[in-house]
Amino acid sequence: MNIENAFQIIEDNIGDADFCGPVALDKIASAEEILGVEFPKSYSMFLEKYGAGDIAGIELFGIIKDPTTDGQMVPNAIWLTLNLRGESALPKEFIVVSETGYGPYYVIDTSFKDDNLESPVYTWDTGNQKEKTSDSFGEFLSSHLEEFI
Repeated sequence: MNIENAFQIIEDNIGDADFCGPVALDKIASAEEILGVEFPKSYSMFLEKYGAGDIAGIELFGIIKDPTTDGQMVPNAIWLTLNLRGESALPKEFIVVSETGYGPYYVIDTSFKDDNLESPVYTWDTGNQKEKTSDSFGEFLSSHLEEFI
């Protein structure tokens, strides 16, 4: 799953991090209800522990405090996902979790879950082009952290 590896990297570099979490489980369930999707296990674990924020220049979208009252701004993944669904035809099964820095977004495709309750991560652009980058959010986060730290 690699989420534990990602968490260890974050903790080892916590001085370079700025996160909003932790987030209560009922707030995570509320976010799932708002988006009409079920979050994969590693993304739920990230939300519960860190919420949203950044580390070493990597901005991670999630829940700031409460998905029903968080502001309409990045790193609010719920607002951004809903906004892109309306403005750019983001598929309803996608959750926006980060940006590439050159236009496309990183999204979790919740239409598929493996035996570990994980969903793949893709790069997605507003032309509806997608390319798989990781088998899970944990793998995505771990590989990005290892690359930048």
